[in-house]
Amino acid sequence: MKHFTSNSFWFAKTTTFINFNRLAMSLFFVASITACNKEEFYQKDYLENPFADNTVVTGGSNGGDSSGVDGSTQGGVSAGVTSGTTDGTTGGSSTGSATSGSATGGSTDGSTAGGSTTGSTVGGSTTGSTTGSTAGGATTGSTAGGATTGATAGGATTGATAGGSTTGATTGGVSYQDVTENFTQNAAQTKKVDIMWVIDNSGSMSDEQTALGANFDSFISSFINLNADFKMGITTTDTSSNTKKGKMVTGSDVKLTSAAAAANPNQFMADFKNLVKVGISGSGNEMGLMATEGFMEKYATGSTPFVRPEAYLAVVILSDEEDQSPKAVAAYTEYLKSFKANPGLVKIYSIVNTNNVNTGGNTIGHIRYKNASEQTAGVVANIMDDFDDVLLEMGQSIVDLLDSFALGAAVVDGSLHVYVNGVETSSYTYDSASHSIKFDAGHLPPVGAQVTVKYKKIM
Repeated sequence: MKHFTSNSFWFAKTTTFINFNRLAMSLFFVASITACNKEEFYQKDYLENPFADNTVVTGGSNGGDSSGVDGSTQGGVSAGVTSGTTDGTTGGSSTGSATSGSATGGSTDGSTAGGSTTGSTVGGSTTGSTTGSTAGGATTGSTAGGATTGATAGGATTGATAGGSTTGATTGGVSYQDVTENFTQNAAQTKKVDIMWVIDNSGSMSDEQTALGANFDSFISSFINLNADFKMGITTTDTSSNTKKGKMVTGSDVKLTSAAAAANPNQFMADFKNLVKVGISGSGNEMGLMATEGFMEKYATGSTPFVRPEAYLAVVILSDEEDQSPKAVAAYTEYLKSFKANPGLVKIYSIVNTNNVNTGGNTIGHIRYKNASEQTAGVVANIMDDFDDVLLEMGQSIVDLLDSFALGAAVVDGSLHVYVNGVETSSYTYDSASHSIKFDAGHLPPVGAQVTVKYKKIM
């Protein structure tokens, strides 16, 4: 058994105190190292991720506002993101990474050169066209970005106002075109009309065909009373083969003429009632507009063309179901107009189901036919209404055109001017529905007179 003296106890106590101090110093040293590593970690993270601090992002967005080397460094990266890849690379990295880059690439050139050059290309598509032409390109942007990019991207609407189209622009981004149309007054010319009947021959049309024949006198009486020069041809909505597409009902172009009506009115009426009964065994996939195309392809030209260049072309479509032709409506209306020097001579009249009800799985509607009539300033009537009234109104609408001058487009209000042999006149009325002018009674231009019509149309 050992005995410790007081001195030994003191030594042991002192040794323990020294070891404790060493342990404390070691812990302090480790903590210091850890703190340094943590600081280095955040500094490294900051350099690799400049977006970690909102202050840095703002400085970068401003292209290195006034932050010297740091601003140009972060401006080269952050401003490159904000101003666009090209701006960040060219103005930001190359120029912007230098000290002057924060001044040139960031503040001055960043808003001027970057806004017009890069802005109109990269940022300009979005900002340059929309904002850049106003803000970003106050000087350069509105000239370079606005006229070039703005006219292409945003200028289709607003560019027509700011930059102006070649024909002139008005408020609201709507541009107008000046139109001049010339006519020669000819008594025979103003009374000629070629009528194409397109009759639905699907299974649901038996009653309508019978009603058309029974009430035809309401349609044709106005033509006979006016002594109009007319000819008619009949086809069906069945386009299931190239042979059937637009094929004329045999004899309709010979028996249904003004000459035949004058020679034997009763026979003429009987022939029409018989010829319009085209049957109900045709395709249930009705394509009335495609049938007009086929009819023109087969009979518009040739040795004995059905279509006369100087006559109105009135297309009358009778169907209880929606058109199912494959092309857009405008493709068919423009094709019809291509046969006329004056496109206003083409009119489509639709006798269709305007109720737009779907029953029994059939495609019942009228929107495409309605659009075709609107695109040619024609008329739409409901096939469910009284046929006598429908045909009377439709026939009168066509007859009214025979002593009128059809214009190629709708007239902008207040822009119409009419001249007879160079002298302006106001003795006429303008029908906005048919886009035509009609001289007042007693003021009809003499045969051979030159009629000039000037107006503006919406482009």
